[in-house]
Amino acid sequence: MQVPVTAQNFLELLEKSELLTGSQIKKVCGRFNIPDTATARETAKLLLRGRVLTPFQAERLLEGRYRGLVIDGYRIREVLGFGGMGCVFIAEDPNEDRKVAIKVLSSEHALDAGMLARMKLEAIAGMRLNHPNIIRTYRMNTTGAVHYLVMELFRGISLHELVALFGPLKWPMVCDIALQAAEALKAAHAMGIIHRDIKPANFLIDKDGVARILDFGLAMMNDVPDEEFSLSMVFGHDCLGTPDYIAPEQSRDSRRVDSRADIYSLGATLYVALTAHVPFPEKSNKAKLEAHRSKRPKNVCQLRPEIPAEIGAIIAKMMEKEPAKRFRSAEELANAVRPYAQRKAIHFDFRELVTLRAKQAKAKVEQSGKKTSGQRSSITSASDWLKEANPEIADGTDSFSQAESPDVRQAEHRQSRTEPVRSTTTASSRSIGFKASVPAGWRLRILGTKRQFALVKARTSIGSTSDADVLLLPEAGVDSVQCWLEYDGQNWNLHQESKKLPTYVNGTVEALCPLYHGSKITFGAKTGVQLVCSQQAAKKRQRLISFGIGLLVLLSVGGAAWLVLNAW
Repeated sequence: MQVPVTAQNFLELLEKSELLTGSQIKKVCGRFNIPDTATARETAKLLLRGRVLTPFQAERLLEGRYRGLVIDGYRIREVLGFGGMGCVFIAEDPNEDRKVAIKVLSSEHALDAGMLARMKLEAIAGMRLNHPNIIRTYRMNTTGAVHYLVMELFRGISLHELVALFGPLKWPMVCDIALQAAEALKAAHAMGIIHRDIKPANFLIDKDGVARILDFGLAMMNDVPDEEFSLSMVFGHDCLGTPDYIAPEQSRDSRRVDSRADIYSLGATLYVALTAHVPFPEKSNKAKLEAHRSKRPKNVCQLRPEIPAEIGAIIAKMMEKEPAKRFRSAEELANAVRPYAQRKAIHFDFRELVTLRAKQAKAKVEQSGKKTSGQRSSITSASDWLKEANPEIADGTDSFSQAESPDVRQAEHRQSRTEPVRSTTTASSRSIGFKASVPAGWRLRILGTKRQFALVKARTSIGSTSDADVLLLPEAGVDSVQCWLEYDGQNWNLHQESKKLPTYVNGTVEALCPLYHGSKITFGAKTGVQLVCSQQAAKKRQRLISFGIGLLVLLSVGGAAWLVLNAW
């Protein structure tokens, strides 16, 4: 793999990638007046600004990697996600005017019978099921070297990510997710398909609150015995699933389960959505499985008293050890949660979410090359992409890591801004791997007033409309959404949102900068806020008091010494 240095090197790789033909490249060079003396990076920037390439494509080519940017005519635009089987990309469909999601089996699994069986099961289930709450699969194919699925592109955040970023969700929204999931499972079960891997990572939710189930790679279907046999031979039949969410009977024999196993796993998933804790936080997989078989989790109402007792009872019934004591069907569950369900729009930035996933995918690929592959396990991981991830998004002009160009990202960000979903409980998501919950005591003091705003979310926006978390008057030089503050687990950072009105931090115009206790954020008409932390303020007062006492002691000792010397 040779890294391109000159424009010529870069354009040669571009043609090899099949993203553009030779004649198209000549037209592009004439259109953008790319000089022969340009460097590879300068050429990439020009094509990026002209929307000829995406940041992902440009970055891959600059690394000298041109293979895999076109798969069977599908032009890969960017990374959408990363899982145990491989990567999921956003791609352009060559046959229809649409973007699709393509799941590509990683090269290390290309000859893995178990992974190929999982991909085939996912494809069969996804192509059979046509339901508004299930991600559709259009086709499965292979180029010989690459095995891939073509699926519906759904711009959503996973329930796992949502809880990790925002903490426990409000119970009406969780009930709505439960209702949508129950309707989806009702359709799957009616066709003889048992999912067997229901968990937060396998739910996507869009900004309107629509939820969809994905990843039927462990599905049980009676009419595809060969794939089930392959899973059993490779992984073992005793324990297919994810330890934190698996039904007791499924952990004993995964082939002898029915629809009630999915109901149990959905109950454990909703438990996490309501509490930000897994039902049994034991350290080992063996201990988790034993807990599902023998222990009862705390009722969600014990952890969050504001949740109605009826909902606590529903979750408890879903997670009964004996299948006969659970809801008899997904339809019965849907009827139980329907009175409490309320659809809520949610706030997340899809472009930044994709960028974070891409960074995590790159990090995992780099780490995988350093590790030796151990013994295979039939237990899948929890898709812990947020673990130790840095939520800060770089936005430098020299970076090609953004999922789309800044202009596109900002436009979609403005369109997707809705009321944040957040419970009054501070996020405590250690059990699902995200450590950026906001410590108590941080608040924004509105300058010139007695108003204060407690900071309980890792991301808080400031603006002049109801879209903003902190509301200021528009005549004060504040845009509808002027800026937002983000806590990365250690520090606060300011991110500029408005393109027409500046934001000042301690008197200096800033677009992206760290913030500290005492930082003043002001706007056009000298209106603004000050970031304060009661704990740090208390420490500062204590230091001042200690300094004052020390000074008094010093003065007293000095005065006494002067009197002694004078008397002598």
